[in-house]
Amino acid sequence: MLAFGVCLTAGAGRLAAQAASEPALPARLGAPAKTAIVAIMDSARAAGLPTTGLAAKAAEGVLKGADDARIVDAVRALARALGTARDALGPTADPSVLDAGASALRAGVTPATLRSLGNAGATPAGAPALASALVTLVDFVAKGVPPALASQSIEQLLRLGAPESRFVTLRNQVEADIRDGQSPETAVTTRVRTSVQQLGAPAGPGAAHPPPPDPASQTV
Repeated sequence: MLAFGVCLTAGAGRLAAQAASEPALPARLGAPAKTAIVAIMDSARAAGLPTTGLAAKAAEGVLKGADDARIVDAVRALARALGTARDALGPTADPSVLDAGASALRAGVTPATLRSLGNAGATPAGAPALASALVTLVDFVAKGVPPALASQSIEQLLRLGAPESRFVTLRNQVEADIRDGQSPETAVTTRVRTSVQQLGAPAGPGAAHPPPPDPASQTV
């Protein structure tokens, strides 16, 4: 009974700390929109989901001039994506990983693929590497790389134990290659090939390219 009480107290403390660290909602939002967003954030917080990104999404909507209804819809959609990311990545996933996972889902990555990426990222490099990998994946998709190719490339590096810094470097290199005139797909394929070689993957036919997709990760 004492242990249960301690767990409840610790959980309540984490939730309170999370609420205290959240940015305030934009003053421009009308009262009904603020009420709706606070309710969404309260539900997410009670479910153990990170909520800082929800407040940031509301602020982004205001900055872009979206109306209140669209902002509420965007915050609600992000909350759903966070829940799906947690289902795919597991209940102990770090908040930074869940935030990046939700972004990956919204970029077109399937829950099954996200689960496979999470399994690939279960290495000594830990949460920072997985979060950086997912951020890199989203960045590649935003540049026009098909989600399947981006996912396969990132998963290959995760399975080789690539650290957080590797993904930061990869993003910068691909960005530079695109500025120099390469297509996004060529830049990603070439840079991933080099990274694979540097990480010590065995050479051989087909080793320079991402592995074929796992059939189980193609379910909708």
